[in-house]
Amino acid sequence: MTSHHSIFIHPGHPAEALVADVALVCGGRLRRAVNVPADYIASLSDATLELEMEHEYEEDKGIPFERYQVVLTVRGSNSSMEREAVISRQIFHELAALRRYWLVLIFDLQTVIDTAAPPGQGAFPSARKE
Repeated sequence: MTSHHSIFIHPGHPAEALVADVALVCGGRLRRAVNVPADYIASLSDATLELEMEHEYEEDKGIPFERYQVVLTVRGSNSSMEREAVISRQIFHELAALRRYWLVLIFDLQTVIDTAAPPGQGAFPSARKE
């Protein structure tokens, strides 16, 4: 299994708004995914984005994955981890600039690279009520 960058997102808004925002910040068109575990996919010139509107990750290494409903996985198409990191950070920062979402940028589901939250909110959203 290869390592990838992921952006975990707590939308706090309707899912349709998040899908539109992800398409806007990545400069690509999200389309419904077929034959992959993601709900939406976007092909960029040097990466593929996979947007899952739900996931089953639970807290691990102190990262409260379960508090983030959505995960956006960035997969570099030319196997350059450096380029994948640049793309991931760019998308993360552009989503953070919208000031609507709780975000955490993760490498390999183990290392927190960055976090963001809407203005006046804590670093992590409230735990989901099951």
